[in-house]
Amino acid sequence: MRARRFIGITLGVVLVVGGGGALALGDYVYREGTSVPCGINADDANNSPERFTTPVEGPFRGEGWNQWIGHDLSEWWLSDIPIETVTIPVSDGVTLEAWWIKASYPTAQETVIVTHGYGTSRRDYNVLLPSAMLAKEGFNVLLVDQRDTGNSTCVDGRHSAGQDESDDFARVAEWLVSEKGITPDKIGMFGISGGAIATAILPAKTDNVTAFAMEAPIFDFAETARREVEFQGFPGFLWTLADTAAMIRGVDLNETPITAGIDSAGNRPMLLLHGTDDRRLAYEGAVKFRDYAENAGVEITLETFEGAEHTEGMLSETQRYQRALTTFFRNALGQTQ
Repeated sequence: MRARRFIGITLGVVLVVGGGGALALGDYVYREGTSVPCGINADDANNSPERFTTPVEGPFRGEGWNQWIGHDLSEWWLSDIPIETVTIPVSDGVTLEAWWIKASYPTAQETVIVTHGYGTSRRDYNVLLPSAMLAKEGFNVLLVDQRDTGNSTCVDGRHSAGQDESDDFARVAEWLVSEKGITPDKIGMFGISGGAIATAILPAKTDNVTAFAMEAPIFDFAETARREVEFQGFPGFLWTLADTAAMIRGVDLNETPITAGIDSAGNRPMLLLHGTDDRRLAYEGAVKFRDYAENAGVEITLETFEGAEHTEGMLSETQRYQRALTTFFRNALGQTQ
């Protein structure tokens, strides 16, 4: 409500002061729209791989979430797999914290890097659940807090739309190779929601990751950003002003576009998982992503969850979700059962 009131007041100012006011408004929307908590959300604070629950407020709005409050996820808690907290330096002054879930390590190398969405951390149920799906099938999992979230370094409290984040994950893959002796052909990446953006861009940043899976991916960043601005309570046209303000700050939120990541994938396969009723990140983005990848000659699969909201497919069709995810990485990373 306060944001909408601010916008109403500021739009009046823009009409009076012209371009300068418009840029000030764009800067406000940029700062608000990309802000992420340098810490752990209160409703995730007690979550860990050993025990995690769904929150009272979920990843989508409305009455539909109520059925998932208190949903029993206990069968996915990891009580008998070694878990180590690790820190990974990714650039000067920036360190990411992660859980190294050693389901088969060092006997088996197959490892999946997993990361969360915008504004959350590795303690969010919707990264802990798929991480458990993978670990219970023998995959080692590196579940990572992105910069400016969880227990990782707080740089500026901003999400860079996958730009800095994908650079960081290229370094994370290097860490797995150099510190854990994992070969690149045994490393995969799975990103959820906002983390899917970094995952989509990652093929353009490293050859050390062999397979890429994404929950609720996007394709057209500008269109997605406009919808996100609306989701945050602002008029969608303000995205253009926000993008200009970011550029003035020296931030290019589309410096490496998603198409560059797809074009760089080559013979490395991709998996998309998306609900048809996603109001946060529209399902049509996954369709466009798949179509572009197919035209580029990339091996890609789109797993559709009919009637599912944002990231809801892992709850509404949990067993099918696990099969799709683990089968993809089993085939891509050469896991033997």
